[in-house]
Amino acid sequence: MHILVIQNSKLDPIGILGEHLTRYGAQLCTWLPEQYPSAPSGEFSGLVILGGHMNAHEDEAFPHLPKVIDFIHQFHREGKPIMGVCLGAQLIARAFGSTVSAHTAPELGFSPIEVADSPVENTSATEPWLTNAPTDLHLMQWHFDTFDLPKQATLLMTNHLCKHQAYRIGDNIYGFQFHLEVTPSIVMDWLTSKSSWIETHYPHLDQEIKQQLDAYSVRSGQFAHSVAKSWIALIPAAIAAV
Repeated sequence: MHILVIQNSKLDPIGILGEHLTRYGAQLCTWLPEQYPSAPSGEFSGLVILGGHMNAHEDEAFPHLPKVIDFIHQFHREGKPIMGVCLGAQLIARAFGSTVSAHTAPELGFSPIEVADSPVENTSATEPWLTNAPTDLHLMQWHFDTFDLPKQATLLMTNHLCKHQAYRIGDNIYGFQFHLEVTPSIVMDWLTSKSSWIETHYPHLDQEIKQQLDAYSVRSGQFAHSVAKSWIALIPAAIAAV
């Protein structure tokens, strides 16, 4: 059960999400376009697209992005599950005809996330990973952009800072604006590599996020486990292992 993982930045690996997917039988094939411009070939059962520092429409500066869009269309045609995280969620939205644009303000650090009210369905009942989600759930954010919700999508999670936090398209495509994949070491790497703009405008960010890691990282990892278990069960070969 091979899963293609597109890692758009060397600073944003699949982290604890990958650990949980591997636990349930996935073999991860990671494509890091910064180091290997040519996309991998082969037969894959699912697709995970991770975050990155680029905007989802910067094709000229980052020529691998159109190939990512092609992969999204291909896996969708083949009925294979797709998961996008942060930039990955934005690229899925783009692939389904939506616009990605600068948000009114950056969202940096752990922020509260809640289940969205849906006029057409009980999202907690239809998504196993939402059923047991804690009410006081805080998840890691590191983004400057947001996206229009694709017309085919159902909004699953939201917050007061950025409305579109998690969505589903069809039965097996999921986008997450927040970073459910992070470990404390990944977040610390981001802090040591942050831009001078962030340094100037968020001078206390390091201290705040270190405190947030102590408070929220365990629950974040548990949430990632729930998502990984439900998502990989969408692959027929994985059902027996979950």
